[in-house]
Amino acid sequence: MRRTILTALAAVAVLLGVTPAGYAGTAPAAAASPAASVATADDPVPGKLLLMLDASGSMKASDPSGLSKIEAAKKALTGVVSALPESAQVGLRVYGATVDGHNKPTAAACADSRLVHPVGPLDRAGLTKTITAITALGETPIAHSLTEAMKDLGADGKRNIVLVSDGEESCVPDPCPVVKKLTANGIDLQIDTVGFGVNADARQQLQCIADAGNGTYYDARDADALTSSLSKLSQRALRPFSIDGTPVTATPDQASAPVLEPGRFRDTFAVGADPRYLRIKRTPGSVVHVSLVARPMAADRGATDAETWEVTLQTPDGEECDSEYDTAIEFFRSGSSMTAAATAGGWEAADPEQSGKDEPCASSPELVAALTHKDGAPGEVPVQLAYIEEPPVTNLSALPEGVDSEKVTPLTAKPTGAPVPVVGGGGFADAPTLAPGTFQDTILPGEQIYYRVRLDFGQRAALTADIGAVGPKPTFTSTSHNLFTVDAWTPSFFPLTRAGGDPDNRENLSASSPQFSLTEYTPEVRYRNKRVQGNGYHYPALQEVSQPGYYYFAVGRATEDSPGLAIPLTVRLNIAVEGEPTGKPAYAGLAPDASASPSVSGESTDPTTEEDTVEHKSREADPSPFAWIFGGLIGVLGLGAVVAGALRRKGSGRDDDTVIAEDRQPHEL
Repeated sequence: MRRTILTALAAVAVLLGVTPAGYAGTAPAAAASPAASVATADDPVPGKLLLMLDASGSMKASDPSGLSKIEAAKKALTGVVSALPESAQVGLRVYGATVDGHNKPTAAACADSRLVHPVGPLDRAGLTKTITAITALGETPIAHSLTEAMKDLGADGKRNIVLVSDGEESCVPDPCPVVKKLTANGIDLQIDTVGFGVNADARQQLQCIADAGNGTYYDARDADALTSSLSKLSQRALRPFSIDGTPVTATPDQASAPVLEPGRFRDTFAVGADPRYLRIKRTPGSVVHVSLVARPMAADRGATDAETWEVTLQTPDGEECDSEYDTAIEFFRSGSSMTAAATAGGWEAADPEQSGKDEPCASSPELVAALTHKDGAPGEVPVQLAYIEEPPVTNLSALPEGVDSEKVTPLTAKPTGAPVPVVGGGGFADAPTLAPGTFQDTILPGEQIYYRVRLDFGQRAALTADIGAVGPKPTFTSTSHNLFTVDAWTPSFFPLTRAGGDPDNRENLSASSPQFSLTEYTPEVRYRNKRVQGNGYHYPALQEVSQPGYYYFAVGRATEDSPGLAIPLTVRLNIAVEGEPTGKPAYAGLAPDASASPSVSGESTDPTTEEDTVEHKSREADPSPFAWIFGGLIGVLGLGAVVAGALRRKGSGRDDDTVIAEDRQPHEL
């Protein structure tokens, strides 16, 4: 039995910061479709976005660019509209634009909020014309406008509000308690706020609104910063943490559970002590991987609340084959994704001494996956499920031995020329494929942006994120490295390690050298890594780096309440792939040409080909204003020294491993 746990305690002031399945085109089980007995759910209602603009009298003032604030905001909104996807459901509400209260919160001025463009299919021309006609005039009725906004967005689906204001509420009531009341019933609502040249009081109120609305606050000091923030927020709202696959409903009764063949699926889970089940159809002797990916909302929860997800693979008669869980204290999770991936048959399949033995977890034609959301945020949480099956191997003795974990050398990706703009994904399902090279993306506080790199047997990869190397130079502090993370996962979504900062760079964080780098890398992919014991500290997940396909990387950024850092930042991304394809297994029942180079598909219907892989080309490039998904850590004051750890246990002959999860150099996990 294998477990992975991330926990933390704090006591002093500190600021922190499938694939579906099977082998595409090779294995008999590569068909990414569930059996006919799969239960299905309705497709989710598309998300809706409401842009909300402050048109109060204070917006007549100039911003640092020389434009009036209202003209800068209109310019930014026009840019947002031009970049929205055709599928967007978007509307616009404006407050303070029609009633001049002469700096008095009259009843009429405090009700001055209008839906100037209803939420509906994207109408670029109509929205642009409406934005052009807006003028700044009156008061700032934020609470009233947010209450009306809920009517604009309707009662169903994901609802997103992006609020831009240059000041605080000028009427009554205080908007923060109003938002808490709106979100109290667990509705699917997110409110992000942008403070446009605001003072400390207005910033505090807008931060409170975002916190209560499951969103994030951003500072915009001028027109360019406002354009970047609005563009990214709008796209992120319409493309939140992404999952895909065939709808399926796991059941509390094992006997009636749907039967799955390899593929990618989606379901929803509420918190509960009892597991729900899926039955797994497999070829005896194959290696089975079942994984779960979720990104629960932080909601209005305490810093010490935990999220716990567990995946267990067992035989139909209850013999446990493998169990994996992911637990994180809310203080550290702060909206980042969580994964749990269990494997059955892997140890026995790669160990000659086990071959021929009647091991139920390797030989059973059916397994059972037990899925549990033990602790966490209330409400139904969407989850990504994947089942990958590796066929039995016939040339095991001819394959290279597994990697010696004591001899793995670090791999760092270096810049290779001018960075090429790239748009990171909102999750595993839409992560773009990157070839070796140098790229750049823009990341907001509270985001986690995903990429993937395709690896064959005999290869390994690295992603180095250079923070502050390109774009505007932020002023970092000695703890800024803790605001960023780089994570990696295998094709079956098994988590590898997390880079949380390189101590060698920390003393260089100053105004004169405001940058640092974080690197995450994979060991070499070898089939016989399945039998490697590991050394308990480095690479406790080495056994999982044993299949080709897409390896995933994510750059995460914590929610930041510092006015100097609560802005979009450009990140340079360097990708390296080392090694030539070698050591490929031959799979039972497959033709030699099919088994010589198996690869894992990246989507249920994978649109990515070698031709549309994002390749590096040395050329000048403008920073991309887009990228999404929140994830990362949150800064908290009044809590103390961080104690974080992870415990990993594996049965079927594997030793127990213990790892330290925080304050470590890259790849110490």
